[in-house]
Amino acid sequence: MSDADFERQGLALLANIEQQLEDAMEASGADWDSDLEGTVLRLTFEDDSKMIINLQAPLREVWLASRRGGFHFRCDPQAGWIDTRDGVSLGQRLVEE
Repeated sequence: MSDADFERQGLALLANIEQQLEDAMEASGADWDSDLEGTVLRLTFEDDSKMIINLQAPLREVWLASRRGGFHFRCDPQAGWIDTRDGVSLGQRLVEE
């Protein structure tokens, strides 16, 4: 994957995550806030918990930071963004967090 491909796919991923969370939170009536600046998506939830999802272009990874720690994801052409330690998908990890 080229740098340009990674950035294009990564920015689309961040925008998609933000939109899916917006839809889910709206449906549940939960209060939350998001801020997408460049390659960093910051999420703040009504219980004041936070998540930060950002692109790491040199490594071609997506990083997620939450209360439980930090997670790194690499793109697998068949499976999507997969945790480099335990093979959990980014989507599943977001739901868990």
